[in-house]
Amino acid sequence: MIRSLVLGGVAAAAIIAVAAGASMAGDDRGRSVASDQCVSRPLDTTKVIDDKTLYMDDRHGHAVLLHMSGSCMNDSNEAIQLEYTGGSTRICSPMDVEVTGNAVTTQTRCFISSVEALTPEQAAAYRARR
Repeated sequence: MIRSLVLGGVAAAAIIAVAAGASMAGDDRGRSVASDQCVSRPLDTTKVIDDKTLYMDDRHGHAVLLHMSGSCMNDSNEAIQLEYTGGSTRICSPMDVEVTGNAVTTQTRCFISSVEALTPEQAAAYRARR
C-alpha cells in the first residue's frame, strides 16, 4: 500500500511538472527583441501604460513595451527610474535595464518579464494615448 502511495505521488508530481512546463511555454518570461529593434539612449519617450507595462521609444524611431511580471507602477504621471546594467545603453532584453516605479508611496523594483518590439504604427498609437 505504501508503495502505491509513493508511486501515485510521483505520478502526480510528474503531471504537475508537465502542466507547469506547458503553461510556461506560452509565457513571455525572458523574451528579448532582435538587435535591430532595441531602443537605446537617448530615449525620446517613456510612458506608463498600466501597472505592468512601460512604453519606450528612442530618437532612432525604435519602440518597445517592457512587460513586468507584477504590478509595480501605479500612476501614469509618476517618475520612473531606469538604470542600465552591464555598461550598455541599449534595451534588448529584460536584463539590460532595471526599472523602479512607485507602488502607492513606496519605490518598488520592477521585474521585467519581456521586451516587445513595436511597429511604427503601434508606437504612434501608444504615443497618442493619454
